[in-house]
Amino acid sequence: MKPTSIIGIASALAGSRKLKLALVGMQFAYLGYKLLQNNDSGESKKKRKKLKR
Repeated sequence: MKPTSIIGIASALAGSRKLKLALVGMQFAYLGYKLLQNNDSGESKKKRKKLKR
C-alpha cells in the first residue's frame, strides 16, 4: 500500500480535528516531495527532440 493511502485512511479514521489536519498536511508534504524528486530526475534524462510541423 502506498504511504499516501495509509495517511489518508488514518486521516479518515482520526477522531480529533487537529490530528486530521496534521495527517492531511503530512500527505501534501509527501506528495510535494515526490513531485520535486521526480522533476529533478527528469533533467538528467535525454531531452526529447521537438517535432517539426
